[in-house]
Amino acid sequence: MDFELKDLMEVLGPNAALIFAAWIFLSFLQQRYSSAYDRYRQLIDVYRQGEPQTPHMRSIHGQVKLYRKRCEQMRAATNIGIWAAILIIGSLLAAGLAVIFGDNAVFKVLGAGGAMAGLVGVVIAAVFVLRENDSIEQVIQDEPSDIPELAGEMGEEVQARHRRGHETAKG
Repeated sequence: MDFELKDLMEVLGPNAALIFAAWIFLSFLQQRYSSAYDRYRQLIDVYRQGEPQTPHMRSIHGQVKLYRKRCEQMRAATNIGIWAAILIIGSLLAAGLAVIFGDNAVFKVLGAGGAMAGLVGVVIAAVFVLRENDSIEQVIQDEPSDIPELAGEMGEEVQARHRRGHETAKG
């Protein structure tokens, strides 16, 4: 093993920002998952205490289903994000091993493959977050559904926003 510690630090040091970014992203994912799960449990508790036939409980029932979907999406995003972080850290370890044991094809393939797969994983996890954001919009629309005067107003606003979105997409 003929290497200098400074060479190892030069390879790993600047790239440590990837590790910090991965942990920040994982914290973001975990926070969204925990928030959705807490709200899901709160809604289930409210539903258990009410009369299922009331408009409010029908609204809560719909929200429980939407929050369950959100929890599933964020759990998947978090799991993918964890694997992405593992792959990115693995690629940095492969780079370090290349410095220690000499530059060979195995370390290059492991390092490059891990880095690319990890970054793809981050993108996939971000897509899950986008999908979860769409389900949040559905929750916002459904929240006042048991209050007729608000449900009508909200429905008109959503429809107008939807029309504007289609016009913008066409234009």
